[in-house]
Amino acid sequence: MSDSKLPPYGQICWLEVPVTDIERAKDFYTSVFNWECSPQGTPSPLTGAQDVIHMFTKGGLHGAFVTVAEDCMVKAYDEKSPGKAPVLPTFCVESIEETLKVVESKGGRLHVPKTEIGGGMGFFARFIDSEGNLQGIWAQN
Repeated sequence: MSDSKLPPYGQICWLEVPVTDIERAKDFYTSVFNWECSPQGTPSPLTGAQDVIHMFTKGGLHGAFVTVAEDCMVKAYDEKSPGKAPVLPTFCVESIEETLKVVESKGGRLHVPKTEIGGGMGFFARFIDSEGNLQGIWAQN
């Protein structure tokens, strides 16, 4: 890859989402964010907890759903310890309300409702995806 096609320094260049049910996760993220997912998995280059990876893309974002055994899953959000702060990706959406409707219809749960940031910086919300991962969304309106 030429340097002109590399992401800017410091920008996220790869996102891995741990999952236990690949088809459920692909359906969730395809429906919520319109991600393009590869139809077939690829054996993971890592041994151990990771088994198969399924690539996805959306614009400049590239990544993979990484299938893991239930006992190897580290949840980004633990309902027993809600004050703990995981690394939290936040995705730009056109409508928080419409996105949250799709999230819930695909098995996700609302975590933080639409909240104004203030200072004209838009709104955010958070949800727990179909695999138990905490995710954020942001919209200007």
